[in-house]
Amino acid sequence: MSLQGRVVGVAHGVQDVILLARRHGVELEVEELDRTPLVEWRGGGTAAWGLSEAMLPMNR
Repeated sequence: MSLQGRVVGVAHGVQDVILLARRHGVELEVEELDRTPLVEWRGGGTAAWGLSEAMLPMNR
C-alpha cells in the first residue's frame, strides 16, 4: 500500500488497508473503501479482497 507515492506497508485484506491508512492519519470506514478517491484498487475492489457482511457495521 502506498500513500502519496510512498510505500507504507503491505495489505493482505480490507482490514489491513484501514489499519495502514489510520497509522498514517487517514481515517477510512469499510463502507467508503470502494467509493473514496483515496484508495486505488488493483486486482479488484473490496469484493475481490474478501470483504464480508460480518465486517460491515450493523444498521447504521
